[in-house]
Amino acid sequence: MSVLAHTSEAEALRSAQTGKQLDKNILVISDLHLGEDLRPGGANVSYLRHLVTLERELEKFLQHYTTQRLDGRPWRLVVNGDMIDFMSVMILPDKDGVTEEGDDEEDRLYGLGFGERQSQKKMERVIARHQGVFKRLGEFVAAGNDLVIVVGNHDVEFHYPSVQRTLVEWLCGLCVGIGADDGERAAFAGRISFCPWFYYQEDLIYIEHGHQYDEYCSFDYLLHPVAPNPQQKALNKKSRIALSVAHAGMRYFANQIPDYDPHTAEHWGFADYMKWGWTQGLRGAVRLAYFYGLLVWRLVELWYSLRGVDAERRLVHHERLRELSTHWQMSEEKVLALDSLRRAPVTTRFWKLLAALFIDRMLLGIVALVTAGVLVGQLHGLWKAAGALATLVAFACVNQALNHIRLESSATKLRTATSLIQGLVCAPLIVFGHSHTPEKVPLPNGATYYNTGTWASDDGSHSFTHLMVVSDENGAPKAELKQWRDGASTPYWR
Repeated sequence: MSVLAHTSEAEALRSAQTGKQLDKNILVISDLHLGEDLRPGGANVSYLRHLVTLERELEKFLQHYTTQRLDGRPWRLVVNGDMIDFMSVMILPDKDGVTEEGDDEEDRLYGLGFGERQSQKKMERVIARHQGVFKRLGEFVAAGNDLVIVVGNHDVEFHYPSVQRTLVEWLCGLCVGIGADDGERAAFAGRISFCPWFYYQEDLIYIEHGHQYDEYCSFDYLLHPVAPNPQQKALNKKSRIALSVAHAGMRYFANQIPDYDPHTAEHWGFADYMKWGWTQGLRGAVRLAYFYGLLVWRLVELWYSLRGVDAERRLVHHERLRELSTHWQMSEEKVLALDSLRRAPVTTRFWKLLAALFIDRMLLGIVALVTAGVLVGQLHGLWKAAGALATLVAFACVNQALNHIRLESSATKLRTATSLIQGLVCAPLIVFGHSHTPEKVPLPNGATYYNTGTWASDDGSHSFTHLMVVSDENGAPKAELKQWRDGASTPYWR
């Protein structure tokens, strides 16, 4: 598959930086994680205080840019993934049932699942929980600004048309009013769009959430991320989101243990989990073992169920890739090349799945203990202790090496992906979210990579970050990483 030559890309980037004119100024924010508190353990006092601050500042941010324009141009606000944290939300079914037929027991045990009706119900609950934010967001759109929602891994449920409609109808109802005429409501809805993968303005900007380059969060067929429910596959029931490891970990483990902070999974290794389990006492350790076993079972079940529907899902995904190439006026070859850059999800590779669950570490530990025991039985004198010690040291070194591979930061993975994307798209600005690490990185040929971090960081020095793209004094686009402070967007300094 051919790609653009580097020389032609360099010329295109230089041309873009000097000749592109903005029709709307651009704001990019990401990783709001609205609804993350709708789970057991998500409502402790410190988190609720943080949530109040997050909401208050987000409302002020939206209100400010609803009334303030630069050079008379309206704004295009791009929410670059994880606007809604469907993954974390745990809501038990209503008494009259809101789930798909046959899924009631699963949903009663673990909360509403990832089917279309369940996701729509979650959407409504999140809006009700954060109604002030959504009212300000609706006012922003009603003032003539655009809202673009790029799908992330925590809100892949925006794949469902009914979930998109639910959000648009609520925003319209909160701001335009239920009694508004059809034309006014249509004009409002027309300023809201959903991007299932990326947002692109040729010669200017490429915006993608970035989870496709993280195998713990990626989807094998992003434009068709659903598959038959493993428990209902034989009964030909409706499909639901094909869970990533992160989804399954949240549903079957983190949400069942209220005192567990799921964010620790990003930097905990095998030893960290062992230490944590030790602090839980005997009863707590047995409980952890049960839910860990449940998680292993569900993920192996998911891996097995995905094998038989791969061809069908791939066909739909590729049809939608062709539609996407038409929409963004990109060649189909380029879109296919971009799609090939993704990291294959862990759920499609059995041995990688075992490594994600630390089963490889457990097997390694068993081998180390057996080897040490054999050496103690076969050797004599000081060689007994030396052999056992050498075995345990070797185990520790291998475990550390495996941890290093497993715990490669998402920020590193995204930086690696930018140069590959730059070779395929003509955009001097490449923007990701997902890693929660705000940064600016110069790229070859004068391009720049920005990560908008997370608006919802619990570290005040890194929270409320966003990207602003406006025109400079010569009318050419300029981008700057900003942070919302004291009622204004100020330059972000790390």
